Amino acid sequence: MAATPGSNVQQKIAEVLEGMTFPAYMNNEESTKISTPVLTDIDSVRQWLEDLRWMTETECMTVLQGKSIQAEDGDSLPSPVRNTKEHIKMVKKRAHIITAECAKLFHKLDKERWKKVHSNALRITCTIRSLLHDISAHSPNLAIDVFQQQQVVMEECAQLIKHVESIGEINGEKPQKLPMVHSLTCLGQAFTRLIDKVLAHEVRTIVEGVADSPSAYCIKASITSLVGVAQGEPQMCHLIVKEGGVRALFTICRQDTANFVKSQALRAVATLCSVPEAIAEVEKVDGVGCLTDILCDPLTTEATRTEVAGVLAQITSPMLDHYRHVSGFIENMEDLLRGLIGLCETATSPEVFLLGSAAIANITFLDSMASEFLARYQVARVLITSSVRLKVSSIFIKDQLCTVLANVAMLEQCREDIIKCNGLTVLVGFLHEKPPYNKQTERVACERVQQKAAIALARLCKDVNTAGVVKQLRSGV
Repeated sequence: MAATPGSNVQQKIAEVLEGMTFPAYMNNEESTKISTPVLTDIDSVRQWLEDLRWMTETECMTVLQGKSIQAEDGDSLPSPVRNTKEHIKMVKKRAHIITAECAKLFHKLDKERWKKVHSNALRITCTIRSLLHDISAHSPNLAIDVFQQQQVVMEECAQLIKHVESIGEINGEKPQKLPMVHSLTCLGQAFTRLIDKVLAHEVRTIVEGVADSPSAYCIKASITSLVGVAQGEPQMCHLIVKEGGVRALFTICRQDTANFVKSQALRAVATLCSVPEAIAEVEKVDGVGCLTDILCDPLTTEATRTEVAGVLAQITSPMLDHYRHVSGFIENMEDLLRGLIGLCETATSPEVFLLGSAAIANITFLDSMASEFLARYQVARVLITSSVRLKVSSIFIKDQLCTVLANVAMLEQCREDIIKCNGLTVLVGFLHEKPPYNKQTERVACERVQQKAAIALARLCKDVNTAGVVKQLRSGV
């Protein structure tokens, strides 16, 4: 008769216990000697052994018959999409190492250190071949242009080695440096083009996952990969835009059935809009109109509206080197401002208030008509009361609030709203903002708050009575 799992375990424990001694209280009550007990003397072990057989059999059945809940969705997601982010990081890291090695070889050629040129060239070509092998292993179905560029790189590697192998003094003359420099230059250019093509291929895989994935899980995973690749990488943002990433994301945002992923898609758009090509693409697909529809839809969640505010703040930021007017803003400005003011009025956290107020602040620089709309919807009252309600302490929120108040203080109606909502006290407090900020960005923001508060107060003090109130408030600080 075959032994059960429980009996095997019992035998093992018995063997271990034979060489051990236990205190007297662990033996039978009648015994006063220290001896080796039998298993039945230990209640917890005995109970465990009784239960073990059934527990083990249940576990075996679970392993044999159980199925993962996510197995079906996970299997439907192509392997390249799952691993694209890590693969791109690997390719970029190793390409950077190879580029650095080429720079070192150029330096050695320039200094005519011929003894080290041979070994360095061999190391570079071997590293390139290894990288090409790994690229082909990860993406066996590379496009024909990528494959052709790989062949060009391999030919340039062979040409470089051919020149390096010929190093040696002939008739007392030094080796010719120019042919090797030319060969290394050609290799570097070919390698750069190859890396660009490989990265474009990987990005294309991600974008296709966003646009054509069959399930919600696949779409979410593809957008996550896209954001991870684009974060802080202008080069990758360029490639994603070129491969149709912005268009694919706005296609999702326009679908009524894609509410589950709209917030994530909008965050990806904001990430890509750090480069001018992405903002130009937003114009081509009427992105501002789409953002307006989402923001003003009463069924849209606060989280999604917050992401819309993030996109608007990004594409209208005056801090961008490529800052310019985006088509669609003038036509949709009133609806956008009404939606953003509503977002700030009902904000449930300082983070939501920050993005909403930042978008409003940026839009005030676009056109003088913005201030008229802001006066109509009482932006001063909404922002001041909401900042007090949320007890905001972030210097960056104060920076956005001061920007809006300073810009709208040019209008008489807004000046009255600021005064009625205790805005003078708020601005005087901002004027004396001197917290112990440690980061440079916080110190710079604190200086902006002081400057903008001074501008706002100067515009408010056109009225003599208001100037007197400000004077009293400053003396009381």
